Amino acid sequence: MNEEKKVPFKWEYGEETISLQLGMYANNQRLYIGMITHTEDGAEPFADMTVNLPGYSLDPGEAFISGDISKDLLRFIRENKLGKVLPYQVQSGYGKYSAVAFDLEKLKAFDPKGVAEFRKEWNLPDKKPVKKKNRGMER
Repeated sequence: MNEEKKVPFKWEYGEETISLQLGMYANNQRLYIGMITHTEDGAEPFADMTVNLPGYSLDPGEAFISGDISKDLLRFIRENKLGKVLPYQVQSGYGKYSAVAFDLEKLKAFDPKGVAEFRKEWNLPDKKPVKKKNRGMER
């Protein structure tokens, strides 16, 4: 059995060792990403990376980032190359939320089962490794 991938998450109160857990929001099957912290006492929920804003359109694999610690989350996403931060924010209530197009292949390293279930729900194919064509002399 593969051990889940754990990485450091730096935020204003220090550093946590976290893993990611993928799921879907029940009302629209959009991507949910939860963060699990790992300490000597065991694993426990740390934060929701994503927030469900059903009033806005997103493509499969895109999600809005939770506003609570969004600067730290966006830095974490960029540092770990988990996806592309999209060039807009949306407003809900008093908060503004950034959107991210997540790289499901990168997320697969954290939660292969969660990514497989998400892909199945949205009929998204698994990415196959691209074979390089032989560019030898063909004349």
